[in-house]
Amino acid sequence: MSNISNTDTHSDLSADALEQIIKVAQKDLIQINNYSAKDALKDAARKALKRATTNRDPLFWPAGMLMLGLSEAALSPSGSASDLISQSISDDIIKCLNSYIEKWIKSGSQVSYVDDSVSGITLIKLYQATGERRYHHAASRIANFLSQAPKTADESIIYNPSKGNDLVYADGAGQSAMFLSKYGTVFHKRNALALAAKQLLNYHANGFDKMSGLPYHAFSLENEKKCGIIGWGRAVGWLMMGYSEILANISNEETHGNGPIGDSILKSTSEKLMAEFYSLVKVTLQYQRPDGGFSWLLPAVEGEPDTSATAMIAYSLSNWLRSGMFRSHAADLAEDAKRALISAKAFLLCHTENGSVNQSLSGCEDIAVHRQQYGHYPWGQGSTLALLSIMQ
Repeated sequence: MSNISNTDTHSDLSADALEQIIKVAQKDLIQINNYSAKDALKDAARKALKRATTNRDPLFWPAGMLMLGLSEAALSPSGSASDLISQSISDDIIKCLNSYIEKWIKSGSQVSYVDDSVSGITLIKLYQATGERRYHHAASRIANFLSQAPKTADESIIYNPSKGNDLVYADGAGQSAMFLSKYGTVFHKRNALALAAKQLLNYHANGFDKMSGLPYHAFSLENEKKCGIIGWGRAVGWLMMGYSEILANISNEETHGNGPIGDSILKSTSEKLMAEFYSLVKVTLQYQRPDGGFSWLLPAVEGEPDTSATAMIAYSLSNWLRSGMFRSHAADLAEDAKRALISAKAFLLCHTENGSVNQSLSGCEDIAVHRQQYGHYPWGQGSTLALLSIMQ
């Protein structure tokens, strides 16, 4: 099965346009932890209303998404966005990432949340590109945090144990599966690979709506409850990103035949992971809007479109396609995915102005609390850049 040609994928994405998107992402990352007096006042008001306040963890997922996009842009293989990026721009991206990560390392390398997993992907990619041990050590801190994090009886990582519940979020399942599968493959840690698989298998068993085939936002194993709305766009995106990353790593290990995966638990569960991913992809593609995007809530096809959900879903599809993972077993689905990617890309570029990706849903403040504010946010910028950087 042939890939989409560079002519097809780059016909409406110039080097200048991509450079603008990169520059905005770099600016967003540099400024993401700036905390002004105005921000403090806003947080005071939010706290009074018992709403979520600003999270200043430097590795929190908004920063992680920006780093993911930037690292894919700088380190993507020849044949994708790297054709449009000069070496000087790539070097500048690496310098920006290194500066941001170095500040975190000097501050004590604290890992505080499951969401920090997303930043770990970039740490691993930088280690692969440079061989610098500090990136390995930093990634290991995240892996250790996840291995020691409170878990349910079936080893699902509890998203926010400080709240005193056992809720497992789609966000955390997808984020941790992404990081742990890459960490386990690159550093030959079979326990990490096994834990990555469990996050997705458990979520599919306990957090999906059987009628629609779409995920709830969270579930409680102890109370046997599924929580939040069905088919929130970014929840679908997180899970799909987790599936595509673990399947890509399985494919990489099987291709090279020199990893621990041959006799690991992932070998026996890879077919199940693949079947679940394909099922989710088929369901998700049914909800793609006529304009090529996905709505903030997938079934709300005539509601508000969300660039962040669109880019995350499309990135997962592109990540799967570039891996070549079991494509021969799903030729029709692969063709559907390629067509969906072309439409999604056009949608995202339509909502990009001077390098700024707009029309992204604001942050989720709690389960089923989505305030329907749309604009420019780091998660929309980072995920769009990640997609454009790997779309083949």
